[in-house]
Amino acid sequence: MRSHRRSLRRSLIGAAVLALGAVGISASEPEEPSARQEAPVVCAQVVIAIDGSKSTREDAFLRQIRSLRAAFAREPLYHAVQDCLPGSVAFAVTTWSGAQEQDLCLDWSLVTDRADGQRLAGQFERCRYFGGSTDIGQAVHHGLDVLAGSPFTSYYRTVLVLTNGRTDRGAEASLAAARTQAEAAGVTLAGYALLRPEPANPSPFYVPPARPLERYLAEHVSTGPRAFTAYSRPEDDGEALLRALIEILRQESS
Repeated sequence: MRSHRRSLRRSLIGAAVLALGAVGISASEPEEPSARQEAPVVCAQVVIAIDGSKSTREDAFLRQIRSLRAAFAREPLYHAVQDCLPGSVAFAVTTWSGAQEQDLCLDWSLVTDRADGQRLAGQFERCRYFGGSTDIGQAVHHGLDVLAGSPFTSYYRTVLVLTNGRTDRGAEASLAAARTQAEAAGVTLAGYALLRPEPANPSPFYVPPARPLERYLAEHVSTGPRAFTAYSRPEDDGEALLRALIEILRQESS
């Protein structure tokens, strides 16, 4: 009975999405109706923006790659994809650093099951490390541009920004403008803080530090209709990233 209700609801929602068509990033330049109707329908379009700035160092950059591979290898992600009606999600992956350092390392890929996700995860080695400054605003602007060029249409569009630090001084205006642009377009921004590892042998008086980076991302990055902020430390990156991806796809499925 549950599978029958889900199938029926998937059909209804798919028809509704087709009727609505894609929502463009720029309200001033709407797409042609025929192009909107021809775009493949997915539940969500997700841009994953990997921090390739100097502050991450190359080992921390590779930490993100390994963690994303681990997240895409886990079965719960594909249950979430199937429940995200009509049962498919489009992913794109970028790397970013300074104002002129953004790269679409993995173009849009349709994921409907575990095999699709494993194929996508197997291509993460294409993503390159920049080693430049930290400009989160330009990372978001680039993510919005990638969404604008997507061949898909969906209800939900998200840019998931991974970072281990704040945007550099002098780049705050860029971040504020990007956040405003995302809000106007109905795009969700989700901030993901890559925290330092806990000490290996803490003293009995050790008090875990507060998470100021997570708070910063919540206040200055995350926004939109399904906004949230997440964090992880190296020892639980894969599991935490999996939870973040599932949170992006979460909706009622019964």
